[in-house]
Amino acid sequence: MEDKLTRYYRGRMIFGPFTAVHPDELKALEDEIGGRLPSGYRAFIELANGGSLEYDIRVPPGEAGEVIGFTELHQVGRDQHGEYGSGTVLGEYRRRNDGPLAEHVSMEWMLPIARNGGNDTLFLDLSPENSGRLVAFVHGLPQWTGLTERNVLATVADTFDAYFDVLFIDDDTAQMNWEDVREAAPDDAWRRVVERWLDEGMPGWRTRSWARAQ
Repeated sequence: MEDKLTRYYRGRMIFGPFTAVHPDELKALEDEIGGRLPSGYRAFIELANGGSLEYDIRVPPGEAGEVIGFTELHQVGRDQHGEYGSGTVLGEYRRRNDGPLAEHVSMEWMLPIARNGGNDTLFLDLSPENSGRLVAFVHGLPQWTGLTERNVLATVADTFDAYFDVLFIDDDTAQMNWEDVREAAPDDAWRRVVERWLDEGMPGWRTRSWARAQ
């Protein structure tokens, strides 16, 4: 059962559910963007289309960057209504000029592939000179939040695979996911998945105060 709830890419666990990608949908996307998807991203979609990626990255990279998790992965293909709606790669691509980033940056080559709950967005840059790099856009927030107050656009990895290689589990992300399943029975499938994810990505997590709390 657990194997049906997860997939692995470059040693990182992706949480399901997943949607099988149809070759016609890959072709429709590549026809629209005018070329083949970068090999790493294409391989990932064929393995795990949709789902969530409960890992974090710093934007911009480095100790001073804000910890962000682009957890909501867009799926290639139509949504449950048979449309290219919100959360589909082609739908997000067609609406990429509607957001605030388009006021400052050319969106011609930018393919949205993931976002977080605050609609910060992760893009694949498909431009000829930068093809395949990962670019993150983070919205500025009010001062009282203690987070970034200005919009930030930063390259976070040179390739899709390189992006996966620098992902990590932040303590807050670990705590949030554990609290979602902590009260479940020890043999609950999702609880076992989260425990395995934490054991692999944050060894020693069981000693954290939030893990010991009842």
